[in-house]
Amino acid sequence: MTSTPMFAGRARSAALIALLVLAACTVADQEAEPQAEPQAEPPTSTAPGIFFRAPLDGATVAPTFSVAFGLRNYGVAPAGVPIANTGHFHILIDVEPPPAGEIIPADSLHRHFGGGQIETSLTLAPGPHTLRLVLADAEHRVIGPALVSAPIRVVVRAP
Repeated sequence: MTSTPMFAGRARSAALIALLVLAACTVADQEAEPQAEPQAEPPTSTAPGIFFRAPLDGATVAPTFSVAFGLRNYGVAPAGVPIANTGHFHILIDVEPPPAGEIIPADSLHRHFGGGQIETSLTLAPGPHTLRLVLADAEHRVIGPALVSAPIRVVVRAP
C-alpha cells in the first residue's frame, strides 16, 4: 500500500512554516512580559489578537531598535501562500490602517514582512512615532479589525 502525502511541494513547506511560526508566536506570547495595553478579551478568549511584544507603549528607543510581533489564536504564513486562518505581519508607521479587505501599500510607512517574520529591527528618525501591527492575508489585504493592533507610541532619541 502506498501513502499519499497530505500536502505537496510548496504547500507542504508553507504549512510547516505556518505551524512552526504559530508555535513560536504562542510560546513568545506566553513568555512575554505583561503588555502595557489592556487586553480587549479575557485570557480565556479564543478570539484572534495582534500586539507588540516589544517595544512597549511609551518606550524611548535608539534610532535602530528591535520590534517583536505577538499574535494569538491565528497563524502566520508567508505572503502568497493561502492557508486558512493565517496571515503575515506589517508595521504601519505614523499612518492609520486601511479598512478590512483593502491591500496594504508597500512604502516606507507600510513595512511588509511577507516571509513570515515575527521580529525585525526598525530604523526611524529621531522624535515621536506611532506604530501599529496589521496582519494581512496572502494577497496583502487587511484581514479585519481584530488583527489590527492598538497603536503604540515610541520616542526615538537622537543618535
